[in-house]
Amino acid sequence: MRYSPTLLDHFLNPRNAGLMRQPDGVGMDEYEGCGDQARFYLRVRDGRVLEARFQTYGCGPTIAAASAASERVAGRPVEELLSLKPQEVEDAVDGLPDDRKHAADVVAGALRAAALDALRRRQGGLE
Repeated sequence: MRYSPTLLDHFLNPRNAGLMRQPDGVGMDEYEGCGDQARFYLRVRDGRVLEARFQTYGCGPTIAAASAASERVAGRPVEELLSLKPQEVEDAVDGLPDDRKHAADVVAGALRAAALDALRRRQGGLE
């Protein structure tokens, strides 16, 4: 099978998709090979991700990876997301075919960028 049941479920029923009003952190990443993009919005309380929402433009695996990752990061310390690896995102959808591994790279990169933005805002007194 090309895609796991978990990936298909997240693609067909994405969780946490859409904008967030007044996020505490926003980050984006793009895969230039095909133009896939992911943007994450984080709501942070007491140093932990209270909520993560996303917008994506790209292939089904990128949408599914963003959905699964948005669930996985909830409740985690923001600082922990700075070292989020693509493998963890790929594991969240039970694997990706070789020609779609960029989905995990884009999602992990966008989440790291959102976490960095949230930390910068907090240090700047904007939280």
